Amino acid sequence: METTKTTFHLPVALHRRLKTLAARRGSTISRLLAEGAELVLARLENEADHEELLRRAREAEEALRGGLYEGPSVARSADDLAYGES
Repeated sequence: METTKTTFHLPVALHRRLKTLAARRGSTISRLLAEGAELVLARLENEADHEELLRRAREAEEALRGGLYEGPSVARSADDLAYGES
């Protein structure tokens, strides 16, 4: 894997915690930061995927609530019976 050197500022307390953890794990601060970056990217990329899935689910729900056939929506009627008319 190709790497690049990057410089950024960390609070002293955070640097100390990373250094201690890296020593305990037999690792390096660089490896811990790379692992952390991967976790952040995975979480944020999954959030984007999750938001897209939620958007599509809302659209599908609205299409179903609009009714597949002429007349009132069965889903809306069931909701009205269960939760009161909206």
